[in-house]
Amino acid sequence: MPQIHLIDDDSQLHELLKAYFSAGPLELSGSETPSAGLAWLEQNPADLVILDLMLPEMDGFEVCRRLRAQWPKLPVLMLTARGDDLNTIMGLELGADDFMSKPFNPRELEARIKSILRRTENAEPAPPTRHLLCSEQHALQLDLDAHTATHQGQWLDLTPTEFDLLRCLMENRGIVQSRDQLIQKLRGYDWESLDRSVDMHISKLRQKLGDTSKKPQIIKTVWGIGYLFPAAP
Repeated sequence: MPQIHLIDDDSQLHELLKAYFSAGPLELSGSETPSAGLAWLEQNPADLVILDLMLPEMDGFEVCRRLRAQWPKLPVLMLTARGDDLNTIMGLELGADDFMSKPFNPRELEARIKSILRRTENAEPAPPTRHLLCSEQHALQLDLDAHTATHQGQWLDLTPTEFDLLRCLMENRGIVQSRDQLIQKLRGYDWESLDRSVDMHISKLRQKLGDTSKKPQIIKTVWGIGYLFPAAP
């Protein structure tokens, strides 16, 4: 059963979510301070962390930095105040895989957790022929079995969401992907039409690929529509 750990100083939220998840299929544990949460993760494996932004001792941004430094592949779902777009963007820039605004419906939280876990679950033993996505034009390769990426021979440190976003664009090379299409393929359910998380992940991808935002060559912007990974010439 997937292990989810909640780091939030709201004791009532802990009680609510523990009661909701008590019947499965997810197992929830929790800590009310960052130090307790980090100490718990040192001793116990977790499949995903739900992280509140407003915390005692240190804010959620600093906790996210420490999580990314120590467990770079551990998915993080950040909780923010409703309408707090700036903090949401900062959380995504730090590598959070998703975010939710408080208050929220536990059913939606469960749906988002399951969607993230589906994307990040361990790959089965690789078959003799590895599944690769390659672009010789850009010296870019994705290993779908190992969930790794290289660019010009150098390993790319991508978050699970960044990897899946790049995979989606490469699998549909030459075909423009709208933001709504990318959200559907990555998260598997409808989301707000004004969601800016795709733009932030694209921006981070471009930075890691060295793809200038003024004249990008790897991930092109099709204004008013979405993004395009160009077909091979």
